[in-house]
Amino acid sequence: MTRFEILYFQATGRAEIPRAILDYADVEYKSTYPTDWPAEKSQTPYGQLPVLKEFESDSTEPSFVLTDSDAIQRYLAARYGLYGTSPADLKNNAQQDAVLGQWKDVTEVLVQAVFVAKTEEEKVAKFKKLGEVAAHLFKKHDELLLRNGTGHYVGNKTTLADIMAYLCLENLTKMPIYKDTLEEHVGEGLRKFQATLEQDPAFKRYQERAAVRQAAYQH
Repeated sequence: MTRFEILYFQATGRAEIPRAILDYADVEYKSTYPTDWPAEKSQTPYGQLPVLKEFESDSTEPSFVLTDSDAIQRYLAARYGLYGTSPADLKNNAQQDAVLGQWKDVTEVLVQAVFVAKTEEEKVAKFKKLGEVAAHLFKKHDELLLRNGTGHYVGNKTTLADIMAYLCLENLTKMPIYKDTLEEHVGEGLRKFQATLEQDPAFKRYQERAAVRQAAYQH
């Protein structure tokens, strides 16, 4: 029996999509956390987190170790039916990759605004940019979702693109800028998409487990 371990901080961040995939697929995994990251950094394969470790049966040594959040999420998604693995899936995968990249672009601007900008002037400029790029994405993705018509980004079932998009959008809703300027740009396509994922029993399982996990981070 395969099991996994995800090494990351006690936060959502770059490990949340891999965790979501494993919870969605109802696969056993353990979350581990660094206790002294500066000292432990050199012991990781690339000096960064997250790190995914895969174990076979009762082995105490991992059979596979992977770094880089994008690589980890695509690997897990492919293993558990959320990202294609055959030549016939190439176009759908390419469509997913476009969605993933566009949401990643918005998330990077969000990170700049919240965590990198230091002065009030920098923050104002970064949040202004965030509003612009997010509103543009909302418009284009709403059109994309309406064209597909299934409540999903690609095809008619939940994919990696759906999970990432939902979580990225959820992060934006926690920002004051969402209520102030962005919510009005969330159209019928995005709202149907959110409702569709929230009705998926496997995604509900992830949400329930995530709520418990994230509550523990605050203690």
